[in-house]
Amino acid sequence: MEIDKKVMMAELGGAFMVSWVVGFGLGGLEWAIALAVVWMAFSGAHVLPVITWCNMMTGDLADGEGNWGANGLRLVAQIVGAALAILLATEFGGIETGWAATDMWIPDIADNIWMVAGMLAAGAVWWQVHTRCDTPWVSAIGLMVLGGAMTLTGANEMAASITSMGDGIVDTLVNWICDGAIVGVGALIGVKIDDLV
Repeated sequence: MEIDKKVMMAELGGAFMVSWVVGFGLGGLEWAIALAVVWMAFSGAHVLPVITWCNMMTGDLADGEGNWGANGLRLVAQIVGAALAILLATEFGGIETGWAATDMWIPDIADNIWMVAGMLAAGAVWWQVHTRCDTPWVSAIGLMVLGGAMTLTGANEMAASITSMGDGIVDTLVNWICDGAIVGVGALIGVKIDDLV
């Protein structure tokens, strides 16, 4: 598998920018505008793990090297970009952020069944918006609207755990993979429904 350095740099730069913006406390419409600007500046970059997971789940699932390998490298670049932003924002750990790892939610799956259903639905709906609209603004606004049902800070959470000397890394890793995979399955469901209609 050949590594596309331009794609990796775009992922790294985009994730850096988004994580740095998260550190400024932007939310809602401000965050959506910042994300749209990042998507335009780093054209072709997924920037957020949720997008990479949706690409993985809706791509050729049998093509391990092309689909999973290339997208897996994008996920790594996103974590590196987020880690660099966190290190810069905290002056390499000199500023305490109060970050704490989120507990793993998978063991309580029965208690979280509606959350999982919401993630599937959000993935199905948002992926249709993302893949049909040519402008980053629409996709970013769609993420802002549906963001409560999806984890949009996956790279930031992973990077925060890594830069905190692995604090909560197991919980963070499991949540990151499961959140992305569930939303990705939702995107796949949306694609399959669209194919049937």
